[in-house]
Amino acid sequence: MLYLSIGFGYVIAYAALGWALRDHPLLLSLFGNAGLIAPPVAVCAIIARRRRHWAGCQRLFWDTFAIGIGLWVIGHLGWAFEEIVLRRHSWLQWHTLFSLCGGIGPLIALLARPHAGVRRDAVGSVGLVIGSYGLLAVFIYTYFVLVPSLVPGVVDPRATLLTLVQVNRALLFLGMLTVMLVARRTPWHRAYFCLALGTGIGFLLRIVTSLAIMRGQYQTGTLYDMAWIAPFLCYAGAALLAPESPKESGAVELPSRAIHPAVVALPVFLIPLVGYSALYLQPLGGTGDSFRALLTGLVTVAGLGLVTLRLAAQGGELQRADARMRLLAAATEQAGDLILITRSDGGVELANDAFVRALGYSRAELSQLGFADLVEKGFGSLGAHITAEIRERGIWRGTLARHRRDGSTFPAACTVVALRDAAGKITHFLGTERDISDELKLRDQLVHSERLSAIGELVAGVAHEINNPLQTIIGSVELLLESGPDPRSRPDLEVVRREAARAGQIVRNLLSFVRRTAPNRTATDLNDIVHSVVELRAYHFQQHNITLKTELQPAPAHVLVNREEIQQIILNLILNAEQAMLAAGWGSAITIRTLSDAGDHIVEVTDDGPGVSAEMRGRIFEPFFTTKEVGEGTGLGLSISHGIASAHGGSLALCAEGPGACFRLVLPANAEALRHPAARAQRASARRVMIVEDEAPIRKLVARLLTRQGFEVLEADNAHAALQIADATPLSLVLCDVRLPGMSGMDLYRALCTRHPELQNAIVFITGDRAAVDIDSALQHVPVLSKPFSSTDLQRVLAAAGLDTVLT
Repeated sequence: MLYLSIGFGYVIAYAALGWALRDHPLLLSLFGNAGLIAPPVAVCAIIARRRRHWAGCQRLFWDTFAIGIGLWVIGHLGWAFEEIVLRRHSWLQWHTLFSLCGGIGPLIALLARPHAGVRRDAVGSVGLVIGSYGLLAVFIYTYFVLVPSLVPGVVDPRATLLTLVQVNRALLFLGMLTVMLVARRTPWHRAYFCLALGTGIGFLLRIVTSLAIMRGQYQTGTLYDMAWIAPFLCYAGAALLAPESPKESGAVELPSRAIHPAVVALPVFLIPLVGYSALYLQPLGGTGDSFRALLTGLVTVAGLGLVTLRLAAQGGELQRADARMRLLAAATEQAGDLILITRSDGGVELANDAFVRALGYSRAELSQLGFADLVEKGFGSLGAHITAEIRERGIWRGTLARHRRDGSTFPAACTVVALRDAAGKITHFLGTERDISDELKLRDQLVHSERLSAIGELVAGVAHEINNPLQTIIGSVELLLESGPDPRSRPDLEVVRREAARAGQIVRNLLSFVRRTAPNRTATDLNDIVHSVVELRAYHFQQHNITLKTELQPAPAHVLVNREEIQQIILNLILNAEQAMLAAGWGSAITIRTLSDAGDHIVEVTDDGPGVSAEMRGRIFEPFFTTKEVGEGTGLGLSISHGIASAHGGSLALCAEGPGACFRLVLPANAEALRHPAARAQRASARRVMIVEDEAPIRKLVARLLTRQGFEVLEADNAHAALQIADATPLSLVLCDVRLPGMSGMDLYRALCTRHPELQNAIVFITGDRAAVDIDSALQHVPVLSKPFSSTDLQRVLAAAGLDTVLT
């Protein structure tokens, strides 16, 4: 809209100033020539500024356009020089040739067909075609306009000139109108509309101006100049509206359709045909005809030179195309993806090496097979659906089950597109495929892992709610047992205590296996880990008539490990033994023993099942290797277990051949864990303990247990109350729940250590979710009393803290 306003303003200002200077011929001539040059110069300036926005044939179009406008400017400067300096009006001089060639330049520029795309590969050949038609234009104007004016005694051909100009204007308008209609659905439609509008207005106005020239009424600076100004203003608008060329995407640009040889050779044939025919149809005399014959011969030779260059360029293009085809063929053969090209009837045309290797057929065999022969039974009807979707949408993406020569199958992710001929008919189908077997395995493992994670979160929440009432039950039963109950009810109380402790252990074991924990390591008794795993699977083995024996060494086997990871190793070994015996149909006993040897602690898992065959012994620790049926195992259990053992500085190996299978897990002993707890005996005489627990029944129960053991007990139901007690009273030990309202137990620990550094090693966490403490690696050294705990567990923690207990 802004440019339109500027154009209208320019036209009005030009007309007004021309009217004002009508009585001053010299000033009017100066003003008129300057005003005529300004619009074409503006067009060239706009094209120069926007040139970097175009590429390929689109840039060539505007370059040719600008050259034509520039030639017109040169021609008009010659006209202005004769009018202002020489004070004469001569239409048939050297500058006329420049003006005429410049005027027809936009029509010749259309040979670049910018609406057809960038076409970088075609710039050279299209440029030669434009040059050949430009040469034809120069020949026509020189032959019919300038030559008669250069030969003495020839009649003034001004009428011929004006007729030729009008024909040029008509051709220019028809050309712009045609491309506007052809490109109506392309981004170039608006630019072509401006060009067609300008050439149409120019064609109509030039009729009026030509009549004025013939009558001798034309004067520079008058409204007759609108025949040039209006088209140039529209040209400038078209240059502003022309869309930018798309950026290079890095993809290989396919070669554009080659220009028909007849289009290239037509100007070269027309030059001698027109030139020599006119010698007989319109003779000018001896000198004139000789000059025209010479001109025809020279231009014909120049045209033949352009044709030769065009043929050389086309030969180079063919060589580059051939080299590109060989490069693409080599890339196709070496590609890791499976590439298959089939004919429209489904027959195999080409298959790369990856496809041949994946399916096991030779190329000769593939050429005899169809689509249905290369897919799993039941997928054959999919071919018609793929063809129909490609015809409708141009592409099909999906998954196929490919059928190998040996009868096996594999899933493949496929993309199929159509290859069409010049008429748009589908001739071939190109498919690229990728074996996604491993991806599907990884996806299943990820889904399985996410399910375990979700179950872990659920179990963690449930465990906290279950452990609190279990703690109350166990503590109350122990108080009843210590108070000397009726001998008849004592066995029942013992059963309640034992079963409640069993339920608590089951919850803790579940948390150990389903809750994600940080891979931090603590000093742990290897016997305790084995015991927890055995308790977790004991009931299941009873249901399958499998005996699970434990032979644990009497002395503690202290190791520095991540408890959950070592549990995972032992559980994997037990599960593998169980599944092997059930699959083979024989074997009924699994033995787990612990022993120490030369500074290492060892766990051996032995079964009396079928054992491991000799051919499989070297592969059992490989990732994804499994002897189970599809869907029954991932093949990652032993490989992950082997990695965990190595990360702990130990090893996992299959023992020598024997009856059944025997796996040995070796872990280095932890020397730090063997230190005697007497180092902490400095607090042995202290007797004041604070309990921080928001569950009142548990808090009161633990207080009663400690009071009966001779301790002075202080209670707090939240962290703020605990800080107030610690600030007012010296403490020997703090038993703190991890989950507290407001400030958490771990935050309370940090606050107590800051205010009372002497309590740093005198704080014990109480929790129903042992993994919740492992989340914070900075608190790994803090002892943890897991709910539900018995009085014996409490005494063990007090002893580890260096506090004597007195049973009452």
